[in-house]
Amino acid sequence: MAEAERKIQQLYNDVNAIYGMLNDIGKTQGEHGKQLTDLSQSLTTVRATQMRHGNRLDELDAGIAGLSGQLKEMRITQMRHENRFTEIDERFARIDQRFDAQDEHLASQDRKLDLIMKALDISAN
Repeated sequence: MAEAERKIQQLYNDVNAIYGMLNDIGKTQGEHGKQLTDLSQSLTTVRATQMRHGNRLDELDAGIAGLSGQLKEMRITQMRHENRFTEIDERFARIDQRFDAQDEHLASQDRKLDLIMKALDISAN
């Protein structure tokens, strides 16, 4: 009987040890659960931050696209101004040619007048 009582006591001790281990395992799992919850919250925060960054990048991209359009408009305006300046420069060149022709005509008239005055023996002063 003593042997049976000793075996029963041993089984009772083993069961208590198993319950103790299961209790420790439960506590560890609880801690792991808390850590997983914390990780999940951290991931949610990271995800939210990434979404904000994505939205901000979209805003910046739209802003850059707007600037690109404005730069294109500025280039077009500059090209129009360049064309206008070229036209004005060409007009001035034509006016210069006409003045040169007038200068030549007046110089020719002056020479003719000098010849007439010399032939008539008239002084200019």
